[in-house]
Amino acid sequence: MQVLIVGGTGFIGQALREDFIRHNIDTWVLTRYASEAYHVHWCPEKKTCETNKLHHITHIINLAGAGIADKKWTKTRKVELLASRIKTTEFLYALASTNCPKLKGYIGISGVNAFGFNDEKIHQEDDPFGTDFLSKLVFSWENAHRAFNQLPIFSILRLGMVLSPRGGAYVKIAGPLRWGLGAVPGTGSQWVPWIHLNDVIHILRLALDTPLGLVHVTVENATMKELTLAIARKENKKIYLPNIPVFLLRLIFGEMSCLLTESLRVTNEKISHYYEIKHGRLSSI
Repeated sequence: MQVLIVGGTGFIGQALREDFIRHNIDTWVLTRYASEAYHVHWCPEKKTCETNKLHHITHIINLAGAGIADKKWTKTRKVELLASRIKTTEFLYALASTNCPKLKGYIGISGVNAFGFNDEKIHQEDDPFGTDFLSKLVFSWENAHRAFNQLPIFSILRLGMVLSPRGGAYVKIAGPLRWGLGAVPGTGSQWVPWIHLNDVIHILRLALDTPLGLVHVTVENATMKELTLAIARKENKKIYLPNIPVFLLRLIFGEMSCLLTESLRVTNEKISHYYEIKHGRLSSI
């Protein structure tokens, strides 16, 4: 088995490669900034790649995509969020079609934010897409992944908020807490689908041999208040400030504030048939 990780220098990708090394899985990382022997240089914007290093690849894990919560969603940023997922995946498919004769497995990630926001409904994988920006992004992203669906092993993992002190949302929430400036966003009652990084890694490794199709990768939904308090406890900090009003979050973050203020619930029933979640409580982060 020879695995190519796209987006392998990010938060999830680094942890995934470390896990694969421990399990003696040969791993390569497709990156714009190649500096290691296991790196394969490419530049999707210029349509260039070290294709001579791809001929032995048997599996691709596509984690590529600019961070959803890294910058405000200006028109320019929205174009970047879309292109870094869709155009990148389209170029990846073109490369794989002509340079990966041994390819038999593909795993792509997307997000659970495919349905709009609703306090009441618990969404399944086959529910209709919403009409907001995130739903449209996920729809186009998953369509790009489906170019690979003729392979024997094919999965699209819709990730909830991935939590770990190593990075991602945890660090964004923990930062203000460490300075005594932490507060619960919005009412705190909004639902947040989440998943521990370690479970994501285990499921990605499982998907190398098991075609999962389209699946939500989350644990039981938690509220934003529960999530924020759990991170505060992990950091041995207390929250003294009142909740941050929704109007203020919208003023600061614009449309992106929906990630903090809106409610979303999804089911994890399908993934439970393949994998038993190891970190099912917020106390485990």
